[in-house]
Amino acid sequence: MAKVRARPGTNAYGYFDEEAREYVVTRPDTPTPWLNYVGEGRYGGIVSNTGGGYSFDRDPRNRRLTRYRYNAIPVDQPGRYVYLRDQETGGYWSPTAAPVRRELEGYECRHGTAYTRISSTYRGIAAEVLYFVPLSPDDEPAPCELWVLKVRNLGSAPRYLRSFSYAEFSFADAFVDMTNLDWGQHIVFSDCQDGTIRVGTKFNPLTYFFASSARPDGYTCDREDFVGRNRDLANPIVVETGAPSNASSPRGNSVGSLCHDIVLAPGEGRQIVYIMGATERPAEIDRVVARYSDPAEVAAAFTALRDDWATYLSRFTVQTPDADTNAMLNFWNQVQCRTTLYWSRFVSGYESGLGRGMGTRDSGQDTLGTMHTDPDRVRRMLTLIWRMQFTDGHTWHQFYPLTLEGGPGLAAEFPAWPQWFSDDHLWLVISACAYLRETGDFGYLEQEVPYVDGAEETVWDHMLRAVDFTLAHRGPHGLPRSGFSDWNDTLNVDHGSGKAESVWTAMQFCRAMLDLAELCGKIDRPADARRFSDLHASMASAINEHAWDGAWYVRSFDDDGLPIGVAGAPHHAIDLITQSWCVLGEVAPSDRAELALSSADERLNTEFGIALMWPPYDGAEDRVQGTSTYVPGAKENGGIFCHANTWSIVAAAMLGHGDDAYRYYRQILPLARRDSDVYKAEPYVYAQNICGPAHPSFGLARNAWLTGTAAWAYVAATQWILGIRPTYDGLRVAPVLPSSWQGFEAHREFRGTAYEISVRREGPGNAVSLVVDGGAVAGDVVPLPAPGTATVRVEVVVR
Repeated sequence: MAKVRARPGTNAYGYFDEEAREYVVTRPDTPTPWLNYVGEGRYGGIVSNTGGGYSFDRDPRNRRLTRYRYNAIPVDQPGRYVYLRDQETGGYWSPTAAPVRRELEGYECRHGTAYTRISSTYRGIAAEVLYFVPLSPDDEPAPCELWVLKVRNLGSAPRYLRSFSYAEFSFADAFVDMTNLDWGQHIVFSDCQDGTIRVGTKFNPLTYFFASSARPDGYTCDREDFVGRNRDLANPIVVETGAPSNASSPRGNSVGSLCHDIVLAPGEGRQIVYIMGATERPAEIDRVVARYSDPAEVAAAFTALRDDWATYLSRFTVQTPDADTNAMLNFWNQVQCRTTLYWSRFVSGYESGLGRGMGTRDSGQDTLGTMHTDPDRVRRMLTLIWRMQFTDGHTWHQFYPLTLEGGPGLAAEFPAWPQWFSDDHLWLVISACAYLRETGDFGYLEQEVPYVDGAEETVWDHMLRAVDFTLAHRGPHGLPRSGFSDWNDTLNVDHGSGKAESVWTAMQFCRAMLDLAELCGKIDRPADARRFSDLHASMASAINEHAWDGAWYVRSFDDDGLPIGVAGAPHHAIDLITQSWCVLGEVAPSDRAELALSSADERLNTEFGIALMWPPYDGAEDRVQGTSTYVPGAKENGGIFCHANTWSIVAAAMLGHGDDAYRYYRQILPLARRDSDVYKAEPYVYAQNICGPAHPSFGLARNAWLTGTAAWAYVAATQWILGIRPTYDGLRVAPVLPSSWQGFEAHREFRGTAYEISVRREGPGNAVSLVVDGGAVAGDVVPLPAPGTATVRVEVVVR
């Protein structure tokens, strides 16, 4: 086994600390705010490497706690801030580097598993702030977050400091907070009661609270009092003068600013814990504050959080010859997968949490990266999104998790067009089948789940209705109608004529039919298995008859029935995803599959990933609408959509091309990028898109964290390159390795048993032989062991 290189992901701004399992940001001036998430799907928020970010309880639109000003100057404000003031000199600073931007010594931000610790030294005072959300049950009446401030005197003389916290509260409805100041600011008020700031709203039972483990020596509840006139958060009057207002805020902009005097002898340190949360039962506030005023409780809460994540991360670990791959698969990719399961595409440094809610198809795909380690939560998520389905089989495109209010997304802005997406409901079928392969929980098919518009039926019935919706909405070539769009939200070719078809959705349908046929073979439904196999064959035949363009597959047919994605077209002559999904859907004959992938590689691949299509549109084009609204090389208009790149990884591996699969994987691997001033986004999580070769900012990444790239990159690497994937009969181990690898080792937990897998290469091909617990096993599937078996040892030889 090759020696693993230390510090994967090293760049000008930081590196990944494998031992601590933290990404270490060593400079505060990152090209964009480098974010982390705190919380585990209920109370949570984002925090940046300089303390910027915001908090919410379950729903960032309807239960927003604190504000964040997107796309503002200064960037990345406000946040969770602490100011320190030297009472002898009057000098002040922020240990988090913002919002007071002093030249700090030894600045360091460590992003870990749902926590962030920022530390620095300034003029003999070492300070750090740890941000995290304690684990709590779903019915906790007063969830909260903690900011743990530690200061230490490094000098030889006593120091006299005064600290000030700052949190800027939002109206609970964040949209109202941004758009209706006349009303919203008149009904929000705050005061300080017995050392705890409480923020209330007329006509709303929700109370926010901000407290500290030490009784404050003063407080300020109003933003205008805190900042002062003609000032900003870099030089607020309260901090500059050292004098809190000790006044409530009867209206306007409430803040959580508590003041503490800190006297430190040489070498002495002190800890103050700030407690911020939300509740509809104000009597609970004192209990929560008392609990986390105890240092032992704070330490125990942080330990419990880290232990929970350690357990989550322990269920699949790998050791490969590639340090960046190890760091992603063992840590950051899994962290990102869990985060997307929690928040879909709802709330990030790019999505404000106001307009789109959670996506049904997004959340369905997010389960693919987490069901091996959190199957119970996956089952709950799948059940939740099945509730977004209508009795005709289609689903809402998005929904709000608190209210379960659904909607068609951007389709609502074009009421004359179809109000459904052609792919949403099929993702639920694919995800549910993946869950069943992972768990063997066939009883899930009998669970009753209501529809949006009335009746309640079993999950199995929901799946059948999804199939029937696609069959009922086909165009003249027998392919699924595009609807408002398919996976590519911007490819709006169906304006109502009934002629616009999605070739890609047809391929996705083929994948779903194969999954259902396989499932039916395991639940004794032979007639259904035959039906789904026949549907696959029929759809694949239609695709091959009507959508093959000679060297690649057509992408769509437009509202006039004309093809998009054909050779010689001035724009969009070739599209990436029909070339990969002709393999994923097992649609193409082998020669066409090889040629399609080769065509995509030749015409679309770049050093930073594979462009979604080429050539891009250069100006608005009515037939495709949204795609052409982007400039060439941006997002869907010829950009590098990382989500789509993962399907090329899978397709290459399915065809046995290990070097190609690994090359595609490395091209979009964020830890492999060393050019952070070009890439700019966080180097430890996947981005949604990278500017393509036609764009002046070629290589620039955007929309990091919440993207379907996370789950699919994990699936592509673990299930197809490493080849470890669940089946109904056992764990398949069928690696498709790059030629530079001589093997790898993995630990994979599957249905309660730990599989210790060792792979070594003895030849140039992909044929495998298995030895399981000392005995040879035919094929590439490790059979399910006897109930209660703790460990299975698997030796794999690749020839």
